[in-house]
Amino acid sequence: MLEKIREGTKGIVAQVILGLVILTFAVSGVSSYFGNNSEQAVAVVNGEEISRTKFEEDLQTERARMEQQFGEMFATLAADPQYMNNFRNSVLERLIGEKLIKQQSEALGLQISDELLLKTITQMQEFQLDGTFNNDRYLALLRQNNLTPNQFRDLLREQFVRNQFVVGVGGSEFALPGEMRNLMSLQQQNRDIEYAVLKAADFAGTVEVTDAKLAEHYQLNQNSYATPEQVSLQYVELKGTDLANSIKVTDADVEAYYQAQSARYSTEERRRVSHILLESAEEDKAVAAKAEELLKQLQQGADFAALAKQHSADTVSAENGGDLDFITKDVMEPEFEKAVYALAKAGDLSAVVKTSFGYHLIKLTEIEAGTVKPLAEVRAAITAEVQQEKAAEQFADLQQKLAEVSFEIADNLEEAATAVNGTVKELPLFSRESAAAPFALPKFLDTVFSPEFISAGTNSDLIELAPQHVVVARLVEHLPEKVKTLEEVKAQVQAAVVAKESNALATAKVEALLAQFNEGKDIRELVVAEKLTLQTAAATPRFGGTLDAEIRTKAFELAKPVPTKPISAGTAVLASGDVSLVLVTKVTEVPSTAEPAAAELAQFAQQMGQQHFAAVQEALKQQAEIVRNLPAMTSQDL
Repeated sequence: MLEKIREGTKGIVAQVILGLVILTFAVSGVSSYFGNNSEQAVAVVNGEEISRTKFEEDLQTERARMEQQFGEMFATLAADPQYMNNFRNSVLERLIGEKLIKQQSEALGLQISDELLLKTITQMQEFQLDGTFNNDRYLALLRQNNLTPNQFRDLLREQFVRNQFVVGVGGSEFALPGEMRNLMSLQQQNRDIEYAVLKAADFAGTVEVTDAKLAEHYQLNQNSYATPEQVSLQYVELKGTDLANSIKVTDADVEAYYQAQSARYSTEERRRVSHILLESAEEDKAVAAKAEELLKQLQQGADFAALAKQHSADTVSAENGGDLDFITKDVMEPEFEKAVYALAKAGDLSAVVKTSFGYHLIKLTEIEAGTVKPLAEVRAAITAEVQQEKAAEQFADLQQKLAEVSFEIADNLEEAATAVNGTVKELPLFSRESAAAPFALPKFLDTVFSPEFISAGTNSDLIELAPQHVVVARLVEHLPEKVKTLEEVKAQVQAAVVAKESNALATAKVEALLAQFNEGKDIRELVVAEKLTLQTAAATPRFGGTLDAEIRTKAFELAKPVPTKPISAGTAVLASGDVSLVLVTKVTEVPSTAEPAAAELAQFAQQMGQQHFAAVQEALKQQAEIVRNLPAMTSQDL
C-alpha cells in the first residue's frame, strides 16, 4: 500500500495543488507553522511575521530544485556569497509577496467553500484506488507528510484563495486584434539614424590626474584590486583509464570471456508461424472436433490463410492469414512452443494444440537459423572489455589502499604514492576562479579551500573527480585574500581614472551640442564645427542589424520627428566607453494587416496579465509596512 502511496505522489495533480505544501512539510514537519517560535522573524509584513523556519524550509526547497535542474553549475554559483545573498533575498521577496496576496485576498473577502474543498480532495488522483476516493490512502499520505486532515484542508484553502486572487488579476486580461496589430507594427517599425561617435581616448590628454583622485577611486573600488584566496597543492592521482592501458589481456582471457558470454555473441533460431485459434478456455469436445475437421481440410490442401480469416478467433492475425511473425523460445505458452519446434520444415502442420486460449492449428512458414559471431570478429571488443573489468577491479583495490595509507600516514604523500605505484604531483598557486580541469569541481574546491583542510596540514580525504578518477591532496602554501596596496596597482587605478573622466568629458561635449540644438541651432553645422563625422544608418530595424546596440536602443527611445522638429537627438554611452550623438531623421511605419491568430492573442493577453499582476504586487509592497531582518551571508556561512 505504501508503494502505491509513493507512486501516487508523482501525479501531476499533486505537483500543481500540493506543490510546496508537501515538499516543505516533508523537510521538517508542520509543527513550526502552528507552534510558537521564539526565533526572530526574517520579515514582518503589515504586522504579520514570516518565521525563520518557514524561510529556511522554502530556501531548502528552492535550492533542491535548482540543484536538480542545474547540477554542479549551481554548486559552483552557490560557493559565491554574493550570489547566495541574492538567491536568499529572492526567496524572501517571494514569501513577502505571498503574504501580501494572502492579506489582500482576506481584505477582499475571497473565500473557498467547504464543498469545493471536499470535491477537490476526493477527486485527487493521489487519494484514489481503482478510480474511487480511498480514505485510508488519504490519511496515510497525510501522515507520511506530517499533516492532519484539518491542517491539509486549511493549507489547501489558503492556496485556493491565493490562486483566486492571482487568476482574478492576471487571468482576466484580454487582447484585441487591433492591439496585436499595433504591437506588430511597432516591432516592424524602422528608423533613419545618423550618429557621430566621440572617442573617449581623444579626451585622455586633458584629464588631470591627482593623487587625491587616485586615492578616492582606489578607496571606492578596493574589491577590484583584491587578489583572491589561493592555494598550492601536492596530490596523488588514481585513474582507471591509466590502469586499463597498462593491463595485458591474454588469449586465454579472451577465450574464457567469449565462452562465458556466448549468449551475447549469438542469436537463437527464430520460427515464423501462422495459426488458427478456436477460442475455448476449458476443454470442449465440440470445439475440439471442429478443430480436427479444419485440420483434415488443411491436410487435404485447403488454403490456410482463407480458413484463418474465416474461422480464427484471433482477429488480428486472421486479417494476415493467421501470421504471428517470428517467435523465439520462452515467448508463447509451453504447449504452443513445443508444437512449433517439433515441426521440421516450412509448410509443416501441427496436430491440434490446446492452450489456455483454446484450440490451435499451427503452420510453420519460415525458419531463421541462429547465428554465432566468430571469436576473431569480436576479439578486439572483448579485449577492451576485459581490460576495463580488470582495471575496475584493480582500481577498487588501489583506491582503498590509497585511502588507507594517506589517512594512516597523514604527514606526507610519498608513502601513499608508493602504495599505489604512483607519483606525487604538484599544482601551483590557484584560486577558485582560476582552477583548471579536472580540478574545477565544487567538491574538490570546497575541500582544498576549507578552513579545516588549510589549518590541519594533513592529507585530505579521497576526493572523486569523476568515475574511477580520485585524488588525495595536501596543502603546500595558502595565500589568504588580500587587497593590493595603492602603490601596487597605481598604474591600473590611473588608467581607470583616466577612462572614467575621459568618458565624462566626452559626455559633456555631446550634451553641450544637444543643448545648443535644443536652443534652435543646426545640429549638422554644430557637428561639422566640432570636426566630427556623421554616419548614416537608413531604415534601421528595431531588432538586429550591425549597428551598436546602445545607438539603436537610444534611437528607438527618441520621439518621432515632426514638422516643427524634424530631427530628434539624444546621447548613447557605448560599451567601449565612447559616447555617441544619436539623431533620428525619419520613422517608417510598417502597418500590420494580418489577422492575429487566436494563439497569438492568448499569448499577448497572458503577457499583459503577468505585467499587470507584477504591477499590483509592486503596488502592494509600496503601500505595505515591511521590516526585513535577513542577515547577509559571508564566506564562512557557505
